[in-house]
Amino acid sequence: MNKAVDNLKTMNKAVHNPLDDHVQLLEDKDEAVYDQSKTIQEFIPRCDPSKRPFLNQTFDDLDSVYEFYKEYGRVCGFDIRKSAEKNDRAGNTISKYYVCSRSGSSEKDSRKSEDGVVTHKHRTRKTVSIKCLCPALIRVNIAGNGSCILKRFIEEHNHSFADRDGAQFLRCNRNLTYFHKSFIFDAAKLNIGATRAHGIVSAMTGSHENKFHDIQCSSDPTFKFEYETDSSNHLTRLFWADGINRKSYEVFGDVVSFDATYRTNKYGMVFVPLIGIDNHWKSTTFAGALLESESAESFKWLCNTMKSIFGREPKCIITDQCPAMKVALETVFPLVKHRLCMWHIMKKFPSKLGSLFCAESAFMDRLNKFVWSDHTSPLDFEEGWNEVISDFNLSDNKWLTELYDIRHSWIPAYFNDEPMLGLLRTTSRSESSNFYFNHFVQKGDTLSEFYICYDSAISRQRYQQKQLAHYDNIVPRTLSNKEIEKDAAQHYTRVMFYKIQEEIMGCSGDISIMDLKMVDSVKTVVIKDPQNKSNLFEVSLNLETHDLECSCKLFTRVGYLCSHAFFCLGISGIHIIPRQYVMNRWLKKAVERFSTLELGEISDPLSGEESRRKKLQECWFIFQSCVSEASSDQGQINSLYDSLKVISEQMKISKKSAGYRLTADMVENLIGSKIVEDITVLPPNQSNNKGCRKRMVNPAEKSLGGKKRTMRQCQFCNTQAYHDSRNCPEKKKKEHLEQ
Repeated sequence: MNKAVDNLKTMNKAVHNPLDDHVQLLEDKDEAVYDQSKTIQEFIPRCDPSKRPFLNQTFDDLDSVYEFYKEYGRVCGFDIRKSAEKNDRAGNTISKYYVCSRSGSSEKDSRKSEDGVVTHKHRTRKTVSIKCLCPALIRVNIAGNGSCILKRFIEEHNHSFADRDGAQFLRCNRNLTYFHKSFIFDAAKLNIGATRAHGIVSAMTGSHENKFHDIQCSSDPTFKFEYETDSSNHLTRLFWADGINRKSYEVFGDVVSFDATYRTNKYGMVFVPLIGIDNHWKSTTFAGALLESESAESFKWLCNTMKSIFGREPKCIITDQCPAMKVALETVFPLVKHRLCMWHIMKKFPSKLGSLFCAESAFMDRLNKFVWSDHTSPLDFEEGWNEVISDFNLSDNKWLTELYDIRHSWIPAYFNDEPMLGLLRTTSRSESSNFYFNHFVQKGDTLSEFYICYDSAISRQRYQQKQLAHYDNIVPRTLSNKEIEKDAAQHYTRVMFYKIQEEIMGCSGDISIMDLKMVDSVKTVVIKDPQNKSNLFEVSLNLETHDLECSCKLFTRVGYLCSHAFFCLGISGIHIIPRQYVMNRWLKKAVERFSTLELGEISDPLSGEESRRKKLQECWFIFQSCVSEASSDQGQINSLYDSLKVISEQMKISKKSAGYRLTADMVENLIGSKIVEDITVLPPNQSNNKGCRKRMVNPAEKSLGGKKRTMRQCQFCNTQAYHDSRNCPEKKKKEHLEQ
């Protein structure tokens, strides 16, 4: 038996343990990190000295080490994880490493091909790796009694830390407490999903800002609003934008989408959110407006107020074919491009020309090639349109003639030379935002209820923006060794990098050079792109200034370079994106870096109403923490219960209960605004806009008696359809061929 044990010990010594290599690598990194500090930018955490690790610090056990280092990371803005450990011959752990979560490399499962393109062993999604070879770590040695002594502490990181907005997305801050888990479980019994249940808890523990005047005077001095009343002081128009909205507009307000939505309040007022695109290619709300009617005067007032509050005009405004909006824009913004929504126009073709004709003829397919193309010149569009219209004998169609007359307002070919006007071609962004807001508001809401719900929707939108901004700190994986791709990954937001990465990788394909000439310092290349075989693209590059221009005009339309430009830069030996072609609006933290609007000071958190709200929120957090800590210990639960009963009795004695009656103080606390003594603005009158009355029923629907149209058996084509043998499309085709 002893011999067998000795053999096992000998084999244990001989067997190679992969973890030993990891430990050795960490030890080597310990020695090398300070030599590398001269070339790598260091980030040193700052925190209270009591939370900072130090050499020879002692802990009771490994769990205590992990919790201490985890709390240190949470306070400083980084996550940690357990790493390698070293065991003795008996298998007992004698040392343990804890590292920054961004330690290590992400390139283990990939290899570079001969042309420098990364090929992964397994197909991966577009994602990012948080690993960036961060050297920060601690190492503890374990004594015989199980206690731990900190023997190695590398404080320096090679990456930035999460800021105040991003800290909530760290893994250490994203644990559900017992209170949350219990609430979500109980909500599921009422068919309330986990996401909505968590939102309810957030609303319970959070608070709303004071409204309008209170917002402007206290918590957000940069909150701006304008309103108008009628002769009886009833509210008719209202426009508002807070400081964050205004900062966003300053950076992203080059193109704005207007689209009215209905059924959002009990007064029937039209809700008009102003929507744009942020640096994550997501919709962002610049402002909101409520209008009594969709008249030209109402829209003129909206446009004038927008100009007054934001201080500058957008480059382009996109709307549907609302005639009142057209009049307002021509009056207030005569120099601003007014673009009509292509989708609203194109969806009218079946009703104007016939559903059967549009569905079964080649008319729409041929027309779409000229209408939707970004690479068609105005002359090519006009020739193509006239050819299609002539081939189908539609030259006398009045509606098509009117569309052709306003082609400068909706066809992409006429916007290719205008900077950033290719960002939006339809009002789908606005319609999507309207759909989003309708999840929060209801038809019967008063204005106070509407604004509270609107504020919740905006808070949710900003939470998502903060989440995307936090993940921008993690550099995404590159697909090649090209320095220009790495340069893009460092500067652009994650979403925009993926768009630019597609263009960079597109220049690595089967692009053919059809012609190349050099005049002075300007290189001109004519390129054949396999992705667009019907066009040749010409790129001109100044080798001294790095100014370039491509005939596809992608940069002009949307603000980032095309694959043709990257191809020309590559063959010219230029390995970074020329900075004149790096648009501020697509960069990380664009609002913080490029907005010049200074937000006012937030009101003193220790004064008045704001102090009450902050304390109430802290009470919720403390209560949740106590419930979570006591949830698994019956003794602690009993102690917590007794303490709460004592506090409850003391509060009943010190303050007389108001009973069930809703007092003025309660109303003020609920809506977050003081009740004014002198009412100068009365609630709006009932408006008569779309969505405020029953929909008019057409004669066909009346004939069905409100019932859904049923399918029938066609005796000619023998299929279940909405037609019969008299108007069967197949029958008409046959008759046409026979003629």
